[in-house]
Amino acid sequence: MTETAGAASDGARVRGSIARRMLVAAAIWSAVVLLIAGWSLQAFYRTETDQQLDLSLDDTLRTLAGAVNSEQGQITVDDAKLPRDERFSLPLLGRYWAFIDLSAENEVVRTRKSLSFFDEDASVAADVRAEALKQKGAVLHLDAPGPDDKQMRLGLQAVTFPDRPEPLLLYAAIDRTSADASVGSFTLRLGIALGVLAIGLIGGVLVLIRYGLRPLHEIEDKLGDVRAGRRDKLDGEYPSELSPLVREINTLITHNRNVVDRARTHVGNLAHALKTPLAVLKNEAKGSDKLSDLVRRQTEAMTSNVNSYLKRAQAAAQAEVLGVRTEVKEPVEGIARMLERLHRGKGVAIDVDVDPKAVFRGERGDFDELVGNLLENAAKWCKSRVNVTVSRNDDGMEVKVDDDGPGLPAEHRAKALERGKRLDESEPGTGLGLSIVSELADIYGGRLHLEDSPIGGLRARLVLPAAPL
Repeated sequence: MTETAGAASDGARVRGSIARRMLVAAAIWSAVVLLIAGWSLQAFYRTETDQQLDLSLDDTLRTLAGAVNSEQGQITVDDAKLPRDERFSLPLLGRYWAFIDLSAENEVVRTRKSLSFFDEDASVAADVRAEALKQKGAVLHLDAPGPDDKQMRLGLQAVTFPDRPEPLLLYAAIDRTSADASVGSFTLRLGIALGVLAIGLIGGVLVLIRYGLRPLHEIEDKLGDVRAGRRDKLDGEYPSELSPLVREINTLITHNRNVVDRARTHVGNLAHALKTPLAVLKNEAKGSDKLSDLVRRQTEAMTSNVNSYLKRAQAAAQAEVLGVRTEVKEPVEGIARMLERLHRGKGVAIDVDVDPKAVFRGERGDFDELVGNLLENAAKWCKSRVNVTVSRNDDGMEVKVDDDGPGLPAEHRAKALERGKRLDESEPGTGLGLSIVSELADIYGGRLHLEDSPIGGLRARLVLPAAPL
């Protein structure tokens, strides 16, 4: 209960996770880098594939150039020098060549083509022919539709002869279907490999994050131990980046203890400084006149208030000390046995049931006063039986004190918690017990509830903060 309240009021707000930020950033960066790398490798592979096709086309064009000649302006072809690859002779097997005779106006005059064209035309778009003519003697490579409506890699070279002004266009083509399939297969395998690499990188980054943040988790655990009282400072070895933080935390812990110690000293000094003047005033007011009676009553009230507020100030200082914890079983049993002896004539029996996991996050003296007041009140008003149950739950720990006495009506319970209010004058006392318990519990972030007891009398249910296990 108190830890939740403290977390909500400490001014700190949770804003994501460092590990999550690092993991997301690493995942995004890895994805970007791998996508760029994958695209680049795929582009390089496609370019290399096109270069291999172009080299084959250049070989075919050189062979065609060696087989053609011009005699008196007429184109002649030496069939013995034509390409020997049988794929040029079989229909639509993916390899094609052609001689395209052009007019001076870039019109196709006649065409001689390989048998592989079958009944298809060796057609070239006019703008492509014009581009080839601009670069006479150079080879133009491009992708274009070809025979059987398949995508082709084309090689075009415009050549001229001294005895004729009209150019001749050499045509070579390769079906690039298998090459594209090879590029697609490579892209798929590359994507799978990069995906596996991405998973491996993210896994490696996750391991690195966990390893890198381990000192922070160690600091968190040790701070929990400090708060729980299992250690008094952060010790051990830490990376150079965290060592200054650890030193500052240890300095803060030491400063906190020093401040509390000084507060306790000042509270004690103030108590001693006030007790003597009040004792003198009380001693001097021994007369029976109204003034003496007034001074006595006011002195007693001042003494009660000073003791109460000094106790509250001291408890408040103690409640802020880091690492304070109190095992409750021994003090509860000790107080119960003492009260049984004190009320032996009444035959009071106090039954104690303490959960071993119930550990109070506070000073032993404060816990003794809390439980002692409740048990003393229960022993005073019970008939013969008092039950004490101490348990731990998700919100902290609970101390339940039940008695079989006359109980207390619901309408009087709030008044019973007020300072100095006594609802029954038949028993001795100042009326401060329950109010002190309520105020002291409030300092620790706890709460005192008065309820009906299952054994017939009053139940005092005290909720307190529990120390971490």
